[in-house]
Amino acid sequence: MPPKGKAVLGLSTRGATRHANGGPGRSKRCIGDWKGLSEGLWHALGRLRIGLGACLGLLLLVFLPHGKPLLLALLVFFTAGFIGANAVGLVCRPERRRLVELASMLSGLGMISCLVVATGGADGPLLFLFLVPVFTYGFRSGPRAAYLSAAVNSAALAVISAVPLANGFSVLRVLGPAVVAGLMWIEAAAVAIVLKHIAVQRDELMQLAQHDPLTGLLNRRSLYELVGRMAAEGEEFAVVLVDLDSFKAANNERGHLFGDEVLKRMAEAMQRAVRRGDAVARYGGDEFTVVVPGGREEGEHVLRRLEEAVERVSREMGVDTGLSAGVAVWPEDGASLEELLQAADRRLYRAKELKDGKRPDLEAIG
Repeated sequence: MPPKGKAVLGLSTRGATRHANGGPGRSKRCIGDWKGLSEGLWHALGRLRIGLGACLGLLLLVFLPHGKPLLLALLVFFTAGFIGANAVGLVCRPERRRLVELASMLSGLGMISCLVVATGGADGPLLFLFLVPVFTYGFRSGPRAAYLSAAVNSAALAVISAVPLANGFSVLRVLGPAVVAGLMWIEAAAVAIVLKHIAVQRDELMQLAQHDPLTGLLNRRSLYELVGRMAAEGEEFAVVLVDLDSFKAANNERGHLFGDEVLKRMAEAMQRAVRRGDAVARYGGDEFTVVVPGGREEGEHVLRRLEEAVERVSREMGVDTGLSAGVAVWPEDGASLEELLQAADRRLYRAKELKDGKRPDLEAIG
């Protein structure tokens, strides 16, 4: 039952989830729409790129052959664009980040190409710099960005390699760029695998943080967050508190493993019984809570379906388990959420006292 004196309104509403009829499970995440590991990583990689751009610009000034004003102009243009794009990325709105990343990718490609050309082109020692963007863009913007970076970098390598071949074919001039290009695509694939693994691990952590480990239902914390958010939005809703009758006796007689199986089967049946948009939570032990958008009539309707589901599972598993419940409606039954939950709690115990083995009287519990 709700703990006495437990205030709910002050709790954070972030991360609250509504469960539909479907059972628990890992949320489906599209790797192609990866938004970055975190805001912290986005800004850290942005600052790293700004520093890297400044260092590469200085390095190019050291290696730049004399009498190459066009190369110097291109260096200044691409370096300024790269640093500027990443500086904008630190302060821009999230919806603009994709455009900023594209500008950063193209200007960074130009800057690296200038440095490679200045140090010998396909025969130079800095060809490996084309590998760096694949990693940074992949972990900042996702696998698609990693593959896109590998593609544009491969195109730039092909152009740089093709220019000296006009004076004669050389295996060494082709081998170096080919190896670097192959490594870029391998790197992009590795980034995609790592990000997919991280996404799966994040989903599992979210599942553990928001759901009951035995039944897969929302846990108490998620329940309070959901109720707090709905109250803050001013939505009318009903809270149905459910207690399984005679469960403890069955648990003691047939063992805790059997009791756990009963709870899991009851949770699955409740999930199937509620409507889309209702939220089912395990409050603790053999106590469950259903949050139902709407008023008392909707709450009582869901309660009837829950009772039928519990009776069906009881027959299938050969246990004498029913339910007692209390329905309270916000804001009719209380000015605060604490009063609302206490009202539902009182009605549950009143229904339990009035029960004579038959269906609970909805007038007593509603």
